[in-house]
Amino acid sequence: MLATRRKFLRVCGVGASACALGGGCGSNNSGAPSAFGDVSAGNVKDLPVGALQPIPSTPAFIARDAAGLYALTSTCTHAGCDVTVQPSGNTVVFFCPCHGSQFDRNGAVMAGPARSPLVHFAVELDAMGNVTVHGGIQVGAAVRVAIP
Repeated sequence: MLATRRKFLRVCGVGASACALGGGCGSNNSGAPSAFGDVSAGNVKDLPVGALQPIPSTPAFIARDAAGLYALTSTCTHAGCDVTVQPSGNTVVFFCPCHGSQFDRNGAVMAGPARSPLVHFAVELDAMGNVTVHGGIQVGAAVRVAIP
């Protein structure tokens, strides 16, 4: 019984520390993505294939895979906490420090309690390679902006 209690307290401490350090736990209890408008996400030349990075001052990530650019929310669909990027073997996953949900790099649920995938947003690429994420426009998880 003592080992179980210690393990419980250790898990609670880790979750509380992650929330305090990340500043995002409990920020949106609905599980809906936090609202934001159009934001710059840098230039495509700075986003190599495999890139997955937070967009500063925005509850979203910009990413690039072999099919192109995509953006997704940093808001966990379970209780609205902010997810973080964590390495997992040879890949990367999104991890919610509040309740332990995990999502793959495209936002699909890998482990609950979350039941819905992370929301994707429209991405626009101008002629100069500047990337804009439209936080008010949700798109399907398979939508990519091809890189010319």
